[in-house]
Parts: sequence; C-alpha cells; structure tokens
Amino acid sequence: MTFTKESPVTIISGPNGIGKTHFLRLLHALISLDLETLASVEFHEIEIHFTDKFALKTSPHFADGELAGFHLSVKRPLARKYQDIILPYTGRTEGTDVPDWAVKLPDGSVFDTRLDRLMTPQMARRYGIRTDSSALNRVRNSVSMVEIYRDARSILVDTQRLDAVPIYAGKSHRPTPSSSSATVTRIQLYIDQVAAQLEEARRRSLNKSLDADQSFAARVLQKARTTINERDLKERYQRIADQHAELHASGLSVRPVDVSFPEEKTTPTERRILNVFLDDWESKLQPLQPIHEKLKSLRRIVKTKFIGKEMFLSPKGQIRFRSRINGRPVAVRTLSSGEQHLLAMFTMLLFSAPSGSLVLIDEPEISMHAAWKHSFLDDISEVARLSDLQIVLATHSSAIINGNWDLVREIAAPAIPETKLTEVEADEDLDGEV
Repeated sequence: MTFTKESPVTIISGPNGIGKTHFLRLLHALISLDLETLASVEFHEIEIHFTDKFALKTSPHFADGELAGFHLSVKRPLARKYQDIILPYTGRTEGTDVPDWAVKLPDGSVFDTRLDRLMTPQMARRYGIRTDSSALNRVRNSVSMVEIYRDARSILVDTQRLDAVPIYAGKSHRPTPSSSSATVTRIQLYIDQVAAQLEEARRRSLNKSLDADQSFAARVLQKARTTINERDLKERYQRIADQHAELHASGLSVRPVDVSFPEEKTTPTERRILNVFLDDWESKLQPLQPIHEKLKSLRRIVKTKFIGKEMFLSPKGQIRFRSRINGRPVAVRTLSSGEQHLLAMFTMLLFSAPSGSLVLIDEPEISMHAAWKHSFLDDISEVARLSDLQIVLATHSSAIINGNWDLVREIAAPAIPETKLTEVEADEDLDGEV
C-alpha cells in the first residue's frame, strides 16, 4: 500500500471486520516499538518503505513454540540485505519511568498534576523521568536502527473519545475515596500545553526585543549611508503594523501598536532609523507567528462547528470560551461531548503532536455531527500542513471521504482458497437441503 504524496492525508477504507484498526495498531506499534501491541495482534510480517529509501520490517520470533520476541530488520539506501536484531519479549507489562503524579504527552513533554503545569526538561530529569524515545532506547546498539528511530514519532488516535477518561494523578483509573489525587482531563493537558507554548513564544519575542535594544545604535550607524525608498518603507510599515494588530486582536501580543508612520515627508536620516526600527519590530513578532497560525486555524474550526460559542485567549494564554449571545464564560467541561472530542483532537494535533509525526486516526466519525464530517478532511489537511504531520485515517464513512477518492486506499479481503465439496447424505429434517 502506497500513501498519498499530493496530500498529507491518506484514507484507509474497507468493510467492517476487514482489519483497518489492526492495520493502524500494527503500524503504530512498529514505529513506536510497542511490543505489547505487536504481541496482541496476530501477524506474519510488517514491512515499511520510507521516502528516503530506508526500509523497516518486523516479524514474530518463536522459541519452543512460544513467542519470545520480534525480529526487527532495517535496510539502508542502496543496501542489498537487511540488518537484523531480535527484541526479546517476556510477556510482562513493561515498567514505566513516570511517577504517579506525572503524565507524558504526545510530544514527550511531562505534565505535573500536582502543580497543574508542564515540567521543564531539567525538572523532569531531576525526578528521573526520561524524555527520550523509548523506541530509540531499545535499538541504541544498532547505528542503522538509530538513524530510523531517532526521529520516528507515531500517535494513535483510537475510537474512544479523547477526553472521555479523566486522569487521576497520572493514571487512567479512579483512585480510592481517601485519595487526594488531583483530577486532570486530557483536554486540559492540551490546553495547558498551548499556554506553555505561548509563554515560551512571548519569552523569545521579549529576548529579541532586548537584544535589538542593545545593538540599535550600532546598527543605525552601520546603515548611515543606506538609501531607503520612502514608499517601500511606508508599505513595509503598514504590513508589519497590520501583522501586529492581528496578533494583538488574537491575544498573542500584549501591547497594541503605538507607533505611527510620519505623515509628512521623511528625511533620509529618518528613513534609515525607521528601517532599523522595522527590522527590530519584525524580528520581535517572528516568534509569535507559528503559534498564531495554529490558533487561527483552531479558532476557525471552533467558529464553524460550535454553535453559539466563541474561543478566545485569557491574558495568561489559556484557551477559553464564551457565549456569542451574552458574552458569559462557557466552561470547557460544559461543552457537548462531540465539541470536547473535536477540541481535544485538534488541540492535540496542533500543539502537542511533534513535527514530522505519523498520526493514525481510527474512525474519526465517532461522535461527530453529520455536517462536521463533510468538512473534516479539509480541517485535518490544514492542521497537518501547519504542524507538519502525516495523517492516516481509517473510515468507512463516505461523508468523511466527501468525494476525495484519490486519497483512499482500500484494504482488500484476503483470498479464500477454493474448497471442494463432498456429497453427503441429506438429512430429512432439512427437507433434503445441505
């Protein structure tokens, strides 16, 4: 099966029971080296070919008739043979390096449920929490394997609603009544991650501004003899001012535009100074642009899907909702189950999925309104391009496909060998039919 190249989205289709879910689970398990999932699904061999000419395959390894592990083989570009290693599997649930109060998110970051905030990598290491890829850790002794798994990222989104299960102190089970564990939902983790990314973008923007202030005079002197066209300068100013105004309206820039372009004709010296000022202004806005584009996409999706509600950012960068009718706050927990599911999915993909990830979505039509299905492919394609994701979704919903049959890859039913029927004596109770 070849995934689409013209679009970041490939659709796996086929009748119920054909194995679409197993296909996604096995693909995810191989890329993330989830041995438990590989052991839970019966298969003969999985083989993947990448666009950089690497190839990867795995098959079960048996000893004394029992599953003992998996053959993992890699073939480098231009190589003739696969290099093979065996990953042992004992059948026991693997231990975790994450304490009860910590939750690992899809991008590898860690959320502290005690303090309701993301942990810095330094703090995670202090508590002995590994943030490296577990798959990479398994194959660290093979150079070729490391080349593949160094940047390998896979996220499996199954048919269970993304925000259906609360996380109690890092676990997906309910604690005892005496427990004082904090309750955190996955959707809140994704929202908190948005705020953390916005805070980091604002910090980098501030650093750019401070660095520019220190070197402003020297850079003005360096361009003392530069010729600046006034019309070009004015057009550039307007473009950056509009960009700043958009960021401010979205809640990303704290301060509004407070500098106006001179109405009278400027002197050559003034134009040189203004040109350096615009360099600094543009540089200061640049760290905010990527998250702004993602928030703009999420805001558009919410606006077209959520009835009577609008999304906005709090001063601290938290995603909030309010009524379009009376402006009153709308808590995330009071959104409909379908709205929460949609918000969790797109927030996770936009702000938590690492760039370059393979995202596998099983039956996205679950809990989705009929009207939403027709626009889902456009929405997920936009998100995939913004976050640099490759999306593979399994569905048998024609509304999700919405006429885009060029993106569909059918899973065919396996050939059933012909069986020669032998004549048997008819049972009278069956009226002579066999």
